[in-house]
Amino acid sequence: MPNEKDWEEKLIYGKKQELTRGKVTRGEVVGDRTIINLKAFSKEYKLAHAYANVRNLEYLSDKPIKLQTFSDYIKPRRKLIKMPFTVERKPRPRFPRDEAYLNRKTRRHYPNGDLLILVDKAVYPAVAHSIRQYVLDVGKDGYWATIHVVSGGTPANIRAYIRRRRPVGVLLVGAISVPWFELDNDFHGAHSEFPCDLYYMDTNGIWHDPDGDGKFSSHSGNIDPEIWVGRLWTPTANGNDATLINDYFARNHKFRLGMLGHAHSALAYVDDDWRGFDDCAFDEMFPASVITKYTDPHKTDADLYKAEVNSLRSWVQLCAHSWTHGHALKVGGTNEYIQVSYFRDTNPPNAHFYNLFCCGPGRFPTADYLAGWYIFDKTGGGKNLGLTAIASAKSGSMLFFEDFYRPMGRGKTVGDAFVEWWKERGPDHELWERRWFYGLVLLGDPTLAWWKGAVPQLEQPQREDVFDHWPRKMQLRWDPVNLPVVKYHVQVDYFDGHWAEETGRYCYNYHNITSNTLEHTFVGAQRGRWRVRAKVNGRMCAWSPWSYFRFTI
Repeated sequence: MPNEKDWEEKLIYGKKQELTRGKVTRGEVVGDRTIINLKAFSKEYKLAHAYANVRNLEYLSDKPIKLQTFSDYIKPRRKLIKMPFTVERKPRPRFPRDEAYLNRKTRRHYPNGDLLILVDKAVYPAVAHSIRQYVLDVGKDGYWATIHVVSGGTPANIRAYIRRRRPVGVLLVGAISVPWFELDNDFHGAHSEFPCDLYYMDTNGIWHDPDGDGKFSSHSGNIDPEIWVGRLWTPTANGNDATLINDYFARNHKFRLGMLGHAHSALAYVDDDWRGFDDCAFDEMFPASVITKYTDPHKTDADLYKAEVNSLRSWVQLCAHSWTHGHALKVGGTNEYIQVSYFRDTNPPNAHFYNLFCCGPGRFPTADYLAGWYIFDKTGGGKNLGLTAIASAKSGSMLFFEDFYRPMGRGKTVGDAFVEWWKERGPDHELWERRWFYGLVLLGDPTLAWWKGAVPQLEQPQREDVFDHWPRKMQLRWDPVNLPVVKYHVQVDYFDGHWAEETGRYCYNYHNITSNTLEHTFVGAQRGRWRVRAKVNGRMCAWSPWSYFRFTI
């Protein structure tokens, strides 16, 4: 194993790029392991002992593996990419009369910034209604979303279009052009080429393709990502399956209404080679009491994972050797395999969010890619509850899980946490980091978090109820969020020509309510509205939609 002096040795980390002698390096790959110099990091990690000497991920399958190449990807798309790059910006859908103030972009109502939704022109007509509903959904989250229908173009065209608009993030819907990266010295000295959405996230770094083969091979300058990017690329129909996309957005909408189930729990399922990962640092986001972890090599087989991933949870992290179409879990001296067909056709997973520390399931341009079936739902079999997955399009995956889960523990969304994780990797990326991390992709909606689905259902008064009694006493009642340690925050607003949310004026607020009812005396003979949000273990969750009523006396 390398000693401290060895960290000063030169490491080749890209085509014609090298670190200079005398610079302390952060890590290197030695055989089937990566040795990480934790002394080179400015912060401490709970799982440092596991990161210091970590087993590399590798492709494992019960059948020969043939990875999709850049040539395989580009051949059927060459004519489309050479077409003139065009973008049509669609009108934003409008909020109803009582929320018409949200039709105007203001800092008060859209503090989270601009969200670009780029949709492939070939699929847009069939998914337009779903996209419009999504714009309204994220609008209530504080994102000013706009719809851009894309035809033709290269990754450079897409990136330049994004950069000019300076959004906080982008959602790519359908077969939007894919940037590829290549390494001539990947694990075991092999050549590799793979999708690399970091290219879109880093809007001002310098990406080079010196041999002009369509694949980037170096990355320099300011390499920190400025924005998050999410992919909705279906594992069928070359990324443009309208049925799967519409179903995804329908489930996304239900989740935001509290109608897709809600959980405050996590599963860390760690196969034999990474037992030191323990709870995968989920305790940065959840209390230990709601984290289920499996690290015992005698227990972590395929059948147990199938059973556990079928339970409703907020987050699941699986650590296992895999390939684009399945997982391989060690059992004694052999492996048990979970094929993509199991999740696709038989029993889909039932958590909402996933971090797949696995080799290659996120290679999304490949038909039937495994990570796609963690978030998309085929008709038949069980119901898939997945919404977002972090996965890799190559050998390698995420490390330093604390840097990802800690921001979400502070209330960040998946997308914001992913950007923070990348920024923690520092101002340059060594060869071992490119090997491990450059294939990472965020699949699904980056604006989500577990707490956005813990939404109470309003029961009384019902929508648009009219009352003519005096005094104006009313009982507000809602279905409780079925989670432990829950309190509620209730808002009651009145219409005086404007709503409080529109102007920022006072409205009635009730905090830390422990029951699911509230007695309230309304202010006047006029329209009113109310909403509720849960507070789970100290984390304030998303508001319910407003429900309207009116007093006539």
